[in-house]
Order: sequence, then structure tokens, then C-alpha cells
Amino acid sequence: MRREEISRALSMLDQKYILEALEPAEPGGEAPKVNYMKITKHGARNLRRTLLIAAVISLFFAVTAFAIGYGINLQRQQELREQLQIDENQVEEYTEYPLPEETGEEVSSEDEMTVALLSSIGGVEYDTIYINVSPYEKDWIYGEMPVGASFDGGESFATCTPAMKNGEMIYDETTKTITFECHRFHSSPYTDEMIVAYGQGDSKRELGRFRLSISQVETRLCLFEKPVEFSVDELGKTGRLLGVELYSSGMTWLLENEDSERLYYYAKGLSFEDLSREDQEWIRSVEAPWANAISAVTQGTLHMADGSDMEPRSAESGDYQDGIVKRYSSFAMSTIDPDDVVSITLFDGSTVELD
Repeated sequence: MRREEISRALSMLDQKYILEALEPAEPGGEAPKVNYMKITKHGARNLRRTLLIAAVISLFFAVTAFAIGYGINLQRQQELREQLQIDENQVEEYTEYPLPEETGEEVSSEDEMTVALLSSIGGVEYDTIYINVSPYEKDWIYGEMPVGASFDGGESFATCTPAMKNGEMIYDETTKTITFECHRFHSSPYTDEMIVAYGQGDSKRELGRFRLSISQVETRLCLFEKPVEFSVDELGKTGRLLGVELYSSGMTWLLENEDSERLYYYAKGLSFEDLSREDQEWIRSVEAPWANAISAVTQGTLHMADGSDMEPRSAESGDYQDGIVKRYSSFAMSTIDPDDVVSITLFDGSTVELD
């Protein structure tokens, strides 16, 4: 029941009944005891008073429950905006969505799990969408009640992970509301519709469907004046770190190496099974050394114009496009203004000024 409907219901009660319900039975007297087997005229009046009080209290708690449900979503939107420093960094890729009260949707009963779409932020490798799910027990995360999101009409679901703040899950004990972040990867087919569900296999249940509006990401390309070389001792080969590409929620490291064209066979539309046995054996022998070397060099510290520093997460995923090896790093629940980055300290301790 929405607040407008509750107000209408209250307005329909005759004022004399409300006043009658609120006045004591006798000055200084105790509350009457109702005998349900024999209700006198006086007892009927007291019973009516009791039922009216219960109805008013029930309506009050309905309004309060609605306000708490809407309030935690609004509070979480505000906290995310502050934690991600959206206004400070003027992040144009960030979108906040209307909450259930603003769209006129009903709030579900206390024992029914609900989902609210809070906000989203565009990225280069993937977009991040924040949602609230309630009521949700903390230990369900590690059991058989995972929350997942689908962006291909329900064909596949990717597990959402708890959003973190200061190393702790963002969770409200009073309303049992948890905040999740869901990733929409650009490497997979997707639409602007998001389906949220919980559970596994045949027990999976849909929580809601939402229409996303995510802006195209603006990037800042920074090529080093002189590429930085690194070695792969195990193979006796070298690679070159060419520069970085910065955006609000992360960065991309740009590299090249002499084995890249042969190593990243999938860029030609080939599968591993399409390769000759010789090529398969060669890839197995060089894949790990190159991956370890690249992971070691795609680490660094960004230095901002205001004197602060930013350390992106280690680059754990990558791609190969037009002869360039790309390794993606994201910022842990934070953003930057790409134009505020003045320099970067690299894996070898050297600092490169960025144009």
C-alpha cells in the first residue's frame, strides 16, 4: 500500500470514532478485559476501540515499513555517489535510476525478496550496475542463494558480488538489505535489459527486470614518449610497455611483444582446436611465462594534480587488438577524473609524465 492510499484510508475514518478510540474507558481506569463469550454493550464499545487502535497502529507501521524500504535505497544511492566521488570527479558515465516509490511501484511484503536498481557506471571492459536486495541474510552469499544478473534475455546469468566499503560488505542490518555490484562484459552479447534472479538451477527465481541507460565511456590515451622494455627471462625475450588509456572507473595498459600475433590466435577467429599440434604445444610453452611477465609490469601508481595517488587493481584480464596487447585494471569502488592524472610510477620504480 502506498502512502497516498494509506492517507485516503485514514481520511475515510469518522473522526468521532478515532477520538472515541483514543479516549480512555474511564479516567484513571485500566484497559477493559474482553470476554469473547459474552460481550456487553459496554464491552462492544471497548472492543471497537481496541480494534480501531490496532488498525491505526497497523497503518502506521505500514507507512513506516514503506519509508524504511524507500529510505535505505535512497540512502544507498547517496552513499555510492559519495564513495565513488561522482560529483567531485564529474563522472558523466554514472547514472542513477528512479527508486520504486518514484516509479509508483508497490513495495513487496516483508517476507518477499525484492530488488531495487540503484545506479550504473560505464567502463571499457565492463559496465558496473549497483542494486539493493532485501531481505537478504549475509550467509546466503556463501550458500545456495546467489544473486545473478542476465543481459541476454535470461540465457545466461553472471553472479553479482557484494559491494564493499572499507573491506566490509555494504549491508544494513535493520532492513537486511545488501548492495550488489553486477558486471555487464562487453565481450559477450548483451542488451540494455537487465534481469535479476536468485537461487540456482531449477530453483532460480526472477526478482525483477530493468532497462539500463549507460553512457559511452570517454577515454584519455597516454602513449609514453619512450616505450618501457621488460624481459621474460624464461623465454629469453622482451616486451614493451607502450602507455595507458585512462577512464573514470579504470585504466588499460597497452603492450606489445614479439609473440603476440601467434599467441593470441583467437583474434583471427580461430579456436585452440583449429591449431596444429605444433602450434598448440608452442602456445602451452610460452603462455604462462608471458602472462606472468605482463602481470608483473602492469602495476603502478597514478599521481593526481592535487597530490593524491591512486593504485588500480592488478590487471587480471586482457585482450588483443590490432597488434596491441591490452590489460584491464579497475579502481576498487572509486573513480578518477582522467584529466587530473599528471604522471604514473611504473613497475621498475620509474615515473613517467603523462601528456
